[in-house]
Amino acid sequence: MSVILLSINESDVGVDFDRFALTRPGEDGLRSSLRGLVEGGVIEEALLLSTCARTELYVMADQFHATVDEVAAALAQSLQLPITVVQPVTRVLYGRAAVRHLLRVAGGLESAIVGESEILSQVKQALSAARESKIVLGSLGRYFERALEVGKRIRNETLIGSGNVSVTSAAALLAMTSNAALADGTPRVGVVGSGAIGSEVARVLVDHGAEVTLMSSSPERRDLLHRELSGVRVVATSELSGQLASLDTLVMAGSAVPMVLDASILEGFSGLRIIDLCRPRTIERGVAEVAGVVLVDLDDVNRFVSDQLAERMEAVDSVELIIETELADFGELAWLQDMNPVLRALYEEAERVRESELSRSLKRLGATDPGMIEELELLTHRLVNKLLHHPATSLREQTGAEGFAEFLENFKTIFRL
Repeated sequence: MSVILLSINESDVGVDFDRFALTRPGEDGLRSSLRGLVEGGVIEEALLLSTCARTELYVMADQFHATVDEVAAALAQSLQLPITVVQPVTRVLYGRAAVRHLLRVAGGLESAIVGESEILSQVKQALSAARESKIVLGSLGRYFERALEVGKRIRNETLIGSGNVSVTSAAALLAMTSNAALADGTPRVGVVGSGAIGSEVARVLVDHGAEVTLMSSSPERRDLLHRELSGVRVVATSELSGQLASLDTLVMAGSAVPMVLDASILEGFSGLRIIDLCRPRTIERGVAEVAGVVLVDLDDVNRFVSDQLAERMEAVDSVELIIETELADFGELAWLQDMNPVLRALYEEAERVRESELSRSLKRLGATDPGMIEELELLTHRLVNKLLHHPATSLREQTGAEGFAEFLENFKTIFRL
C-alpha cells in the first residue's frame, strides 16, 4: 500500500488554473466519487486538498497505473472536463516524492506566498472533510496529522512565516487602504465567504478598526459566526446586492454556492474596490472595467506582498532541511509498505515452487535417507536465496527513489506477483 498524489496547481498551469479549480459542490461530488472507489476496492483511502491555487488528490492504493487512471477519471468528471484535458496538466507523484510534496505544502514552500499560514488550516479542514466522508480511515490520516505537526514545527523553528504577508492580511490591508475608505475615515468592508479565509479576513479587519459585514450562505455557519466574531455583522449571501451601496470594498473569499459578479449586479457602484481571492474568479477584469469598479485579484495580492518575502526566502534552506529530516523518519513507513509485500510475495512464491519441485524429485528418486533429504533441503534453499538476492537488493535500493512506481510495477510484472 503506497501514497499516490495527483496534483494540478497554479504554478504549473498558470492562468488556466481556473478551469481546474473545484467549486464547493464539485468538491462534495468528488469526495462521493472517491468513496465509491474506496467501497469498490480500487483504492484504500483518499483525501482531496482543494484551495485557490491547487487541486490535489492523495490516495492509498496497491496498484499504480490503474489507480491513477481511475482517480484522474473521477477528477475530470467533477471538473466537467474531458480526461484528455485533465491528464496532461496533472502531476503524479508516488511514495517518497508524494510524501515530500505533502510536507512542502504543509511547510508553506508550495504556496503562492511562501510561508503563508492559511495552508495549515486548509490541510486540517481537508483531513476533517475526508474523515467525515469516510474516505480516510487509517494510515493516510496519520500521514496528514504528521504533516500538520511538521508544518507547525517549521513555523516555530524558522522565519518562513515572518512578516505580515499572508493572503488574508494582505487582503485586509488592501481593503483598509482603498481610496473610498481613506476618504471616509472608517473603512466599510463586505466579506463574502465564511470559511477559514473569509473569517480570518473579517477578524483582521475588525482588529484594525473596519466596519465589517460578513456574508454566508449557510444558516448554521451564520449562527456560529454571530457567536464567534465580535464586532462583525453577519448576513446571508443573498443580501449581497442590497449591501453594495454601503460598502467601500468587497472581499470575495469563497462561497458554498458558486458566484459570478456580472455587470448588471455592479451597475451604479463605480469606484467600489473588489478584492477577489477566489479560484475560479468571481469577476473578470473586462467586466470590472465596464462596471467601473476597481478589481484586485489574487495575482495582484501576490504581487503586493512579493517585496516583503526576502526574509522568508532566506529561511527556505532551513525548511527544506527539516523536511528531509522528517521525511527520513516518518516517510520510511510509506516506502516500506510498498516494498515489503512485494518482497514477501516473491519469497513466498519461490518457496512454494521449491517445496513442490523438491517433493517431486524426492519421490522420483525414492529418497528415504534423512541425511540426504536434509542436504537437498539446504541445497534448494541456498539456490533460491542466491537467485533472489540480486533482484531483492535492487528493489531495496530503488525504494523511494524517483521512478520507483514504474520500477515496482515492472518488478511485479516480471515475477508475476
